[in-house]
Amino acid sequence: MNEDAVLRVENLGHSYGRFKVIEDISLAIGKGETSALIGPNGAGKTTFYNAISGRFPPTRGKVYLNGEEITGLPSHRVVARGMCRSFQITNVFAELTVAENVFTPLIIQQNKHFKLYGNVYRDKLIVDKAMHTLEQVGFADRADQTVSSLAYGDKRLVEMAIVLAREPSVVLLDEPTAGMNPEETENMISLIKKLAKVSGTTFFITEHDMKVVFSLAEKIYVLHQGHLLAQGRPEEIRANEDVQEAYLGRKVHA
Repeated sequence: MNEDAVLRVENLGHSYGRFKVIEDISLAIGKGETSALIGPNGAGKTTFYNAISGRFPPTRGKVYLNGEEITGLPSHRVVARGMCRSFQITNVFAELTVAENVFTPLIIQQNKHFKLYGNVYRDKLIVDKAMHTLEQVGFADRADQTVSSLAYGDKRLVEMAIVLAREPSVVLLDEPTAGMNPEETENMISLIKKLAKVSGTTFFITEHDMKVVFSLAEKIYVLHQGHLLAQGRPEEIRANEDVQEAYLGRKVHA
């Protein structure tokens, strides 16, 4: 196990009574890597994400972020330590502007309170940081647009900006291209590649679209029936017969 990994999970397990949802999962992800967690429906991916991100404490095992144990910490404390998560269902403030959505995590991060966002525009640090984040996702010129008026794929980009605003060391992306059309999917793939290269952010994604997985991931972890079935580089996973069988006998195509 890589002791220098930015995210390290050791023998993680979670049960509901006697039912073991995930069991004995260990992995280590290096700084700046983009990795993927895949598996059939019911394999335990969501439970694993919830257990490492603080949605609930795991039954067994340990989680380390930047060398510091975070096992069982609640979500807000995990975020404060440097791991943020986006969800499959878009999680944005529809009636606020794009900029105001990005202001929100920055206000919380700095323990500031602004009445209806009115005087936040006077805080140069927050405004500059928000605009820099929007530039990263290509949305600086739409900062004043109300989020409810955006197309679905654009709302996902705003959600990405919200996550990135806190400058996390690790970003968990849960189905980042779910519901997107092919053009939106390609835009998201390109954005994640660019962000990983420019910012050095570590991305850990779970995704059903194998084209997305093989386009992005440097290393792939495969869950099946709660256990880690395989791990390796994309070409190793693509050729793995056990992985192919886990996907109902179908070969995994890029």
